[in-house]
Formats: sequence, C-alpha cells, structure tokens
Amino acid sequence: MWKKQVGCVWGILLAVTISGCSSTELEQRSFPLAVGIDAGENLVVSFDFPDLAQISEKGKTTDTAMGLSLEGADMYHVEKSYENNTNRVLDYNHMKAVVLGENIFTDTEKLRGLLLSWEQREESARNTSLLMGKESAAEILSLTEETEGSMGTYLEEMLESQQDFRQGKIATMGNLMNQWHNQNELLLIPVLTEKGNRPVITEYAAVLNFRYKGTFTVEEAMEVFLCQNLLKKFTCESVKNEVVEISDIRVSKSITLEGRQPVVAVSVQGTGRLKTGQMNSASEQYQLEKNIEKQLLADLMETAERMRQDYGIDMTNSYVSLGGENRDLYYLYKNRADDYNRDVQQIFQVDISLANWE
Repeated sequence: MWKKQVGCVWGILLAVTISGCSSTELEQRSFPLAVGIDAGENLVVSFDFPDLAQISEKGKTTDTAMGLSLEGADMYHVEKSYENNTNRVLDYNHMKAVVLGENIFTDTEKLRGLLLSWEQREESARNTSLLMGKESAAEILSLTEETEGSMGTYLEEMLESQQDFRQGKIATMGNLMNQWHNQNELLLIPVLTEKGNRPVITEYAAVLNFRYKGTFTVEEAMEVFLCQNLLKKFTCESVKNEVVEISDIRVSKSITLEGRQPVVAVSVQGTGRLKTGQMNSASEQYQLEKNIEKQLLADLMETAERMRQDYGIDMTNSYVSLGGENRDLYYLYKNRADDYNRDVQQIFQVDISLANWE
C-alpha cells in the first residue's frame, strides 16, 4: 500500500507542476486526502494529509502533520484557523473521502451549512466518497497505525475493493447534496467502526428526505441494494445452511394502486452457484432452487415491512420513479413522499436458476 501512497503523492506534485505552480506555491498548500467532521457546539474537523516529507528532496514539508483536528463555528472558520496556524491554504483537489460523525446527521442546520460550503468551493468534488463514523469521525481518521499511513488512500482502496456493487454506486457527497436539494431519495451510507485498529464497515446509515433514520445491518442494506438493482452479486443462505451466490441479477418493478393503497411489485431474477456443499442430482438442484427462492423471498418481505412500519422507509425507493411508472399515483402523492413511503406495500417475486449440478 505504501507504493500506492507514494504514487498518489507524486501524482499531486505532478498535477501542481503541470498547472504552472512554483515550488513556493506548492509549499504554501496542504492537500488533505480525507476529512472527518463531527458536530458538537462547534464543528470539529479532522484532516488526513499525505506524508510529503518522506519523499520531498528538500524536506520542506516536515512541519505539516499527517493528522490534525481543528474546531470552529463552521467550515469557513475552521479553514481560516488552519491558514492562520500553518501559513498554508487547504487544497481539496485530491480528496478521497469524507467521514461524517453520526451526530452531524441529527443536526440539520449544521449539515446544511456543511453542504453549502462544499457546494460553493470549486475544488470540492461531488463524487468524493461519503462514509459515517459510528462513534466519531475523528476516531476513524486517527486509525493510521495499522493502515500504513494515509486514511484517505486506505478508505478509497477499501471501497474500490467491494466488487459486489455495480459501478458508481458508492455513496458520495453529491448524493447527499441531491438529498438536500430534492429530498425524495433513499440514501444508504457505509458506517465505519474500529476493529483491530482498522476502520471496517459494520452497518449502513439510512437518510431519507434529508432526515437521518438510523442504521441497518450490512445484510439488510444488501437486500435494499438488491431490490434496487444496484448489485452485481448477492449471497443468500437457506435454513439448511446452503450458501448460494447469485449473479446475472435482473430486477424489474411496477407500481399500481390497489383499492386505496399503492403497491410496488419487485421481480428479482438471477443465476445461482452453490458455494457450500454439493448437488448430486437434478432433483436436489430443483429443491435447492426452491429453498433459496423461499428464503430470499421471506428475507425481502421481512426487511421491507420492518423498514416501512418502524422507519417510514420504502426499501425499493419507488417514489423517485413514480412519475414515470404511474401518473395517477404521482399526482395523488405529489409533494407527499413521507405519506407514500408509509402507505406503499411491497410484494416480491424471486426466480433463481442454479447452474447445472453436473
């Protein structure tokens, strides 16, 4: 991983050189690769910097700490405090990840202010990965002893290694900004906790209509992603401990009004491969298909109903496509996303074809 970090830092230096900046200008800039933001009476912002001193020929960056936390009323005052204390300006062009503490999601005013400052800053990219720190964002950014340096690089590589997701489906700052402006889409954000002095994803946080709803297990989150057709692979385990990996996933849905209740019907199809045990006959293959379909159907129905009743969440995220799916329902629930998410009933159909046992 150290070679990758060196390459990343040299990329920063090359980009600045090509843009025409002099060495003096480079020395006056700091390039955070990740920031962690917690909310209390003020914002507490933790910065993760590359260790430029280890590869700088002249060693002129040794006065820049790899980790630093500052407090301020908002991002403007935090950044000014950094500039006043270091004689450097922050350059966000190479940011890899933003980690927000759970408490900032419960303070809508501070969250709006943070997104406003992000939107107004030209170098703040909307596709920067977004994560949540369960205890605090500062704690996550401090876990550098076992991650071989930069936390920003470590988080970037950790997210890129998740091969189950379709391309471009990692939560970003742009997704959260869309929530802020449109307030009608379900967003699941990876939650980081410490395990063995490393950050690991242990839950997913749900934000709906720009309101924090709580956290769900990784398994529940994967079911949400599955029924929204956001996964390339999904693993299901039957009551008999048979594990099947489902690929070639195809999901379709339709929205209808039955009586006075909106109903979204989701069809999940895919090809399964047995990961544990073995099949010895066509009849065993057929029975396993039925076991997996039954288990997955039960899991989806249970999760959907619990999210709807306990949190007012439609795990199929069907409200965002209501205008194109059912115009009558669209006009009935226009500007009433919360009512729709509480009222809608989800039904599922599952069809899994196992690879031949021979």
